[in-house]
Amino acid sequence: MTAKRILLVDDEPNVVKSCARMLELEGFAVQGVTSGTEAINLYQNSNFDLVLTDLKMPDADGLEVLTAVREHNPSAAVVIFTAYGTKESVVEALRLGAREFLEKPLDTKSLVATVRRILRQGDGAAVRGNLRTMSLPNIFQINCTERNQARLRLRQGKQEGNIFFADGDVVHAELGSRVGEEAVYALLAWENGDFEIEMDVPAPARTVTANWSGLLLEGMRRLDEETAGVEELNQTEGFKAEGKATGDEKGTMGDMLQELAKTLKTIENVIGVVIAARDGIVLTEILEEENPEKEAAVAVFVGNAAGVIGEPLSLGAFNWGTAGVGKDTMLILEQPDYHVGLLLGERASPAMVAISAREILKHGAR
Repeated sequence: MTAKRILLVDDEPNVVKSCARMLELEGFAVQGVTSGTEAINLYQNSNFDLVLTDLKMPDADGLEVLTAVREHNPSAAVVIFTAYGTKESVVEALRLGAREFLEKPLDTKSLVATVRRILRQGDGAAVRGNLRTMSLPNIFQINCTERNQARLRLRQGKQEGNIFFADGDVVHAELGSRVGEEAVYALLAWENGDFEIEMDVPAPARTVTANWSGLLLEGMRRLDEETAGVEELNQTEGFKAEGKATGDEKGTMGDMLQELAKTLKTIENVIGVVIAARDGIVLTEILEEENPEKEAAVAVFVGNAAGVIGEPLSLGAFNWGTAGVGKDTMLILEQPDYHVGLLLGERASPAMVAISAREILKHGAR
């Protein structure tokens, strides 16, 4: 029997050498390279049964390799190696047709098992990965915006849950005895666990009626309530609402908030950031147009209107909202001592931006 041919791509020579050796001992024919550009040329001029590629590489990265391979052969199986901090690229890789995601540092036994399974299953294999490298909200967004009919299976320890997508929304979910929206909210709390996405699987029932973005925002609100007071930006302790600070306190506060604003600005489709005290004093801002007082006034207005806005929308404790700023939309996130206003681009999903911002506010600036 002819050995299955594998193209292995990683810019670290030691990774290529060790993984190639392990796969060759298992009976596979491996061509290992350290350049994405070289890998693309090899694939276009040779036959391979599977491609294993690192995501972050200096010349042509994993996304470029994936795109070129899938353009040359739309049914090609590609496995992506990922590391911490590459979630945005992992989301794009899933959109482009990656089959599976393996976390670095690589476990050789898992690598061999994954290769055997994918080659055995062929084109019908499900997409697999871990929530550490692709969050559940990102999986929601991809399957709903692309209107996939799919089943998402999630495993964490001994727990297993299922979420079904159809017609651009979540239609059914189950986790133990919980069914429907309550199961979705429980699963949204998972930050770790294995996932498997299988296409063209119909839902056994329809138990979810809320739209997917509403589910994410409500799930985020519930998580915020559960973790209230935990991992907040306590560096602001001692800050006075009127914005008065002196000496080193003022410098430290200003530096911290400026770094926070820079990190928030990196969120996809965020075009401006304003952080303002509750009385409207602008603490820091990153805006293309120099009119921070206007943005701060909007943030304060929305924050003060929490009692009016939150109750009819059944949002409970208010910690987010949107408001119009000229032709733009601003997402406002309430913090204990200040408001954060994020100006959104035309293609922005407020739900996805709010979830990304929540993670940054929870853990602090990178």
